[in-house]
Amino acid sequence: GHDAMCETIDFTVPHLPPDYPRYVMGVGKPIDLVEAVARGIDMFDCVLPTRAGRHGQAWTWEGPINLKNAKFAEDQSPLDPAVNCVASQDYSKAYLHHLIRSGEYLGAMVLTWHNTAFFQALMAEIRAAIAEGRFDTLRQDLHARWAHTKSKPSPKQPT
Repeated sequence: GHDAMCETIDFTVPHLPPDYPRYVMGVGKPIDLVEAVARGIDMFDCVLPTRAGRHGQAWTWEGPINLKNAKFAEDQSPLDPAVNCVASQDYSKAYLHHLIRSGEYLGAMVLTWHNTAFFQALMAEIRAAIAEGRFDTLRQDLHARWAHTKSKPSPKQPT
């Protein structure tokens, strides 16, 4: 889980050469990426954006949403207008709900497109925050924002 990942990174990073990139395989939840970066990790790979898309889940700045859920059947709002991607802005949640529920492969494709764009936007925001000296503020904001979601942090708040 999240805590074990953080503990492993905390233990490992001090033993790695500081002038080499640090890579963690299979880390996927947005809060895990934030916490790994906070601990000195530079690179990741994970199937979560594509797997989630295939199963009707979209990751957003407000947390993950499951478009199989009936509450999206009439929701004409976009997935996440804050993500600069056609899939994120031009497809309504209702249309994507229909595609996912009817088994149309286009639904999985659009959600995968959106999820990939979201993860790219997240990492771009993290890089900008580091460059501008505001990473700790971003980290705390994302912990607070995602505390009620499936991307919630561990009970330990960032320090």
